[in-house]
Amino acid sequence: MAWLRFPRFRRAVNVFNPKLFENLSLAAFLAWVGLGSDALSSSAYGPPEIYYALKGHEYLAVFLAIGIPISVFVISAGYRQVIALFPDGGGGYHTASTLLGPKAGLVSGAALIVDYVLTAAISVASGTEALLSTMPASWYGERILVDVAILLFLIFINLRGMKESIKILLPIFMAFILTHTILLGWGLLSHVGAVPDIAYNTVASVRQDSMQYGWIFIVALILRAFSLGGGTYTGLEAVANGVHIMREPRVQTGQRTMTLLATSLSLVAGSLIFLYLMYHVHGQQGQTLNAVLYGAITRGWTVGGIPFGPTATLLTLITEGLLLFIAANTGIITAPIVMANMAVDRWLPERFSYLSDRFVSRNGVLLIGFAAVVILLMTGGHVSILVVLYSINVFITFTLTMAGLSRHWLAQRDKDPLWRGRLAVSALGFVVTASILAITIFEKFDAGGWFTLLVTAIVVGLGYLIYRHYKSISKITAELDETMLDVVPEHLESGPNLPLDPRGATAVFFVSRFDGLGLHTLLTAHRMVGGFVKNYVFLLAGIVGQGEFKGIKALEDLKVYVETEANQYMAFCRNEGMAATWFATYSTDRILAMEELANVAIRYFPQSIFFAGRVIDTSAQGPFHGLLHDEVSFIVQDRLQHDGFSMMIVPVHVRGIPSKPPNIVLPISMSPDLELVQNEEVKKEEARVRAAAKAQATTQANIQESTPHAGTE
Repeated sequence: MAWLRFPRFRRAVNVFNPKLFENLSLAAFLAWVGLGSDALSSSAYGPPEIYYALKGHEYLAVFLAIGIPISVFVISAGYRQVIALFPDGGGGYHTASTLLGPKAGLVSGAALIVDYVLTAAISVASGTEALLSTMPASWYGERILVDVAILLFLIFINLRGMKESIKILLPIFMAFILTHTILLGWGLLSHVGAVPDIAYNTVASVRQDSMQYGWIFIVALILRAFSLGGGTYTGLEAVANGVHIMREPRVQTGQRTMTLLATSLSLVAGSLIFLYLMYHVHGQQGQTLNAVLYGAITRGWTVGGIPFGPTATLLTLITEGLLLFIAANTGIITAPIVMANMAVDRWLPERFSYLSDRFVSRNGVLLIGFAAVVILLMTGGHVSILVVLYSINVFITFTLTMAGLSRHWLAQRDKDPLWRGRLAVSALGFVVTASILAITIFEKFDAGGWFTLLVTAIVVGLGYLIYRHYKSISKITAELDETMLDVVPEHLESGPNLPLDPRGATAVFFVSRFDGLGLHTLLTAHRMVGGFVKNYVFLLAGIVGQGEFKGIKALEDLKVYVETEANQYMAFCRNEGMAATWFATYSTDRILAMEELANVAIRYFPQSIFFAGRVIDTSAQGPFHGLLHDEVSFIVQDRLQHDGFSMMIVPVHVRGIPSKPPNIVLPISMSPDLELVQNEEVKKEEARVRAAAKAQATTQANIQESTPHAGTE
């Protein structure tokens, strides 16, 4: 969002504060709350979809109540492997990119981004409908305004920081866990005596249907129910995506969080499906299947002779609805992490890898949040429309992840003695997820699934075009580096320590590394102002983005890199007889860092003139160039000029300045005593040109005079 200029009063953060990562990282419990709510909230629509798909054959719910937890643990076991292999986060995106190739990673990342946008939209819409169902009917018409207001609130609290947003929503999550533990636990324990009858009826019904329809029919019906309830599994990948924000030791924290998530999801989803059958629940007009079930469980509850059942049902439904808002928050938390990882690999604009002073991918939060707002407005907030767009994409990522793991363990068969067991887990996960993906696409394609796949394909296409653009820019800068670095001695050694003159004129350069752009800017400025400049100062900002937000070790590596590049500039200048020094800082915000560096340079060298280089290449400057490049130099130039300091942005034409002179259309007036001072070589060249032109004109005149005119013969 280059056109958005945030206020200048943003605070600077010391990224080397040893307590920073501890304060911002998540323990297993908070990670379970922040990243696991998406999966748990699916109990509002996943299990009901499964049960509805069994209409007329509800006895099969017994197999699904057992199969759902098993499949959840199979998928989560695969993601435990992902956490161990990629402790720096990235989840399904990094797994597909590393184990299957960059293009597979692009598909996986694009699918996740679309899925998380839909997660935010459908969760808010579902939560709003659940809450408004307890209100007067006249309130239902205002659900779009409520949806938008809630999304804007979630965007705001996420801009404040991930940990803060989780703490705000923590009471809702705990209320959901408490109410559902009591309600579902009571429902199971109070009817435990009915289990033998259910088992007997299930066996009898299976025999009857197998004789009437065949075993293929029963298996197909179970698989169809599994696929239509695919929303139950969404959110399992969120933990692996966010491992890098967890407390050390990250792998153990991430795997512990995954265990908490898988266990809680299995218990809630499996219990709900079994209780539907146990209480013979059927859908009723104006009520969700869960509402009917909760009402049946709490029927007859009293406290001191006062009926308490309706109140308990209401409280449970409210916590279920509010949990859906936390699920929307999970989408807004996790999607920017995926986008930041993709931006590091150049599939998305590089600005999405930047972090705010709260270590939040601010640009990603804004894009995902407002994209969800747009989808809600387009669909009118109708859950029935949103649900058909949902749950396809997450299984694209699941399938690619399990395929990548299977390939990895197969390749490790000669190195890892435990490869067989790990391969068995990932291969089983691939079979489960690929089957659900295929059936879901088949079932939901005509109902709107095609639109989700189309949007995902568009995101993939845009990512590929963005990558090609950055690749072309990298080629251009490589050409510039190859040309300019020829002027640098092969074994660059710093010359004698030349004294600096703080009171003298100083050329100050914003550079990122020791490269062709920085050298070209330096040499150009030296030709322009070298006659009176006494000092050369280089300013380097080490930007802490998603690629560097891995802990203190990564920051120390960044510091070593920046100082090494800075010392090369100083060595080059001293080797050329120029007094030089450098300043560096480290921040999550490039503009803020450059302003801080400029202030330091001004404090030490009051007579500073600032320079920055900008690569110019007409072929690469498309209509979306501003979206793909932050162009912060212009913002800093504007602010420095506002403070009374000069800054020049030096254009660097990689392929040379166009030789064609500019066209002059308007009439130009000039001073009558204008006299251009030219050097002797230019004067001789102009005299030669004038003489040649005069000789050519004389020759043309002689030819015309010697040519006989018509009619003279």
